[in-house]
Amino acid sequence: MDARPIVRRIRERARALINASSSVMLSIRISGVILSMVRKILRFIKVEHTAFSLPLLLTGAWMGAGYTLPQSEILLAIALAAIGARTFGMSFNRIFDRRIDAQNPRTAGRELPSGAMSVRLALGIALGGLLLYLSACVFLGAWCLALSPLPLIPLMGYSFLKRYTALCHFGIGLCLALAPLGAYVAAAGQPYFSVQVLLFSSFVFFWLSGADIIYALLDLESDRRNGIHSLPAALGAAGAQTVAAAVHLTALLILGLLLYTRESRPFALAAFAATAVLFVMMYLPFIPVPKRFFPIATLAGVAGAITPLLM
Repeated sequence: MDARPIVRRIRERARALINASSSVMLSIRISGVILSMVRKILRFIKVEHTAFSLPLLLTGAWMGAGYTLPQSEILLAIALAAIGARTFGMSFNRIFDRRIDAQNPRTAGRELPSGAMSVRLALGIALGGLLLYLSACVFLGAWCLALSPLPLIPLMGYSFLKRYTALCHFGIGLCLALAPLGAYVAAAGQPYFSVQVLLFSSFVFFWLSGADIIYALLDLESDRRNGIHSLPAALGAAGAQTVAAAVHLTALLILGLLLYTRESRPFALAAFAATAVLFVMMYLPFIPVPKRFFPIATLAGVAGAITPLLM
C-alpha cells in the first residue's frame, strides 16, 4: 500500500493548522496592541474624572428641562459633548505642560514627558475630542452650536495661567462651572438662565477652585523650584488652605442659598449635610492630600450636584 498520499494529507493538515495558529497569534498580538493603546489613551485623558462630572451635567439638564429629566437622547448627547470637551482640554493641557511636567517628580511619569506617547498622537486625541464635542453640539441644536466656541477658550487657556498668576486655580473652576450651564442650554433649547442654575454653576466654580488649591499642595516645592505660580507656592501650605477653606465656605453658602430658593425635602438637606462633611474632610491633616482631592473632593462635588435633584 502506497503511504505517500496519507503522508501528503497529514502534511497539508499540519500546514493548515500552523497557518491557522499563526493567524490566531497575529490576531491576539493586534488585539493586545489595540487594548494597550486604549488603556494609554484612557489614562491620558483621566476618563474616571470625566465620569464624576456627569452628575453636574445631569443637574444642569434637569434644571433646563423644567426640573424634570430630559429625553434620553438629549442626556446622551450632553454626556458625549462633555467627554469630547474634556478630552480636548485635557489633551492640550498635557501638551502645553509637558516640559513643566518633566521637571516635577510627581508628573514626570505621565505619557508625554516620559515618552510613552508622542505629541502627534496627543494632538490626534485632542482633535478627536473636538470633533466629538462639535458633533454633539450640532445634534443639540442651534444655540449649543452657536455657543460651542465659548467653553473651548478656558479649556485651552487655563493651563497657561500657572505661568503668570497664583490665581490659576480659578481657571479650572471656570471650565467646569460652564458645564451645567451648557447642559441647561441643551435641555432648555435657549440660553436664558434661571437663578437656580446660575447659583449651581457658582457652587461648581468655588468647589473645584478650592479643590484645585488643595491638590496643588502636592507640588508646592516643585512649583517654587521651577517658578510655577500657585497659591501654595505663594502663601505656603497653611495660607493656601486658609484661602481654600474660605472658597469652600462660599461654595457651601451658595448651595444653601440654592436650597432656600425652592422647598427643600429631607433628602436634599441630607445631601447638603453630606457635602458639608466631605468639605471638612478635605482639611483633615491625617488624610493624605491625594485622597483629599480624589475621591473626597470629587465626592463632595457629586453630593453637591445631587442636592438640587432631591429638592
